[in-house]
Amino acid sequence: MPTGASVARVLITTRIFTSNPAEAALDILRDAGHEPVIASVPGAYLNGEQLHEQLQGISGTMASSEPYTAETFRMFPDLQVVARMGVGYDAIDLGAAQDHEVPVMIAAGTNDTTVAETSVALMLALARDLGQYFETTSAGGWVRPPTTELRDKTIGLIGLGRIGRAVVQRLQGFEVDVVAAEPYPDAEFVAEYGVELVDVDEVFRRARFVSLHAPMNDDTREVANERSLGLMQPGSFLVNTARGGLVDEAALRAALDSGHLAGAALDVRTSEPPPEGDDLAAHPKVLPTPHMAGVAVESVERMAIGAAKNVVGVLAGDWDREMVVNGVYPA
Repeated sequence: MPTGASVARVLITTRIFTSNPAEAALDILRDAGHEPVIASVPGAYLNGEQLHEQLQGISGTMASSEPYTAETFRMFPDLQVVARMGVGYDAIDLGAAQDHEVPVMIAAGTNDTTVAETSVALMLALARDLGQYFETTSAGGWVRPPTTELRDKTIGLIGLGRIGRAVVQRLQGFEVDVVAAEPYPDAEFVAEYGVELVDVDEVFRRARFVSLHAPMNDDTREVANERSLGLMQPGSFLVNTARGGLVDEAALRAALDSGHLAGAALDVRTSEPPPEGDDLAAHPKVLPTPHMAGVAVESVERMAIGAAKNVVGVLAGDWDREMVVNGVYPA
């Protein structure tokens, strides 16, 4: 349980801090009397062993996508808080953290617009086949096969939380219809922006572009699978800027190979980074990006500040309940 200790060491595990530290976030920690510790991150993310090598004497983490397992919380009883620099938490054993009375917190509201901008950009890139144009033109070609527009198309969203709603707002002016599947919709927002709420199957069936914005859990795992992808109209597109596990990658590859789907934009994968020689990233109908949808200079600073405030709050014994995802709240 958080003890309200006044001085602590805080491990910052996101790789971007090694080259572009968010000084405002570091100041929040220092002003509270805590010591920021920048982790050594040899790859894209720390693995479990690399994390454990650096957790000794650490009271809180500003976490990237490294795994926090039951073993982690058992081995490091001094760990009082895991504060994600972002909103995903599928790499954290929430039950184990709760058992050890460690709050797991997210930095909600810090990268919504960034992810939404990227999602719409990827829809446009798929519609206009920009990947192929870039490749052929840079090789000296000058061919202009006709592509398609977003105008008059139906855009389908799986998930209408903060990011899904930000996507809807950014689609205003494109003259599209939006359908969405969301278990807990904001009725006022839906009415204001004319979103039609339907079930998941209907999103896949009706949308020419399906964009995934759901959290990863047992209900959403591989929501884009052989059956649901088969419901999509021939020549449709899939965008995933949420979590790689939302997509059955073998089923997606088959749908692309058969020509049933015209393309996919994948910012997230089931394994990150993908293994060497990954054939899906190299697929001619795939636009791959390295989990960068939420990463901009501005959003990184907001995420870091949010995570730093969450850590400081827990270490002071009073933290924002709205940011907790595992039910460990202040007394």
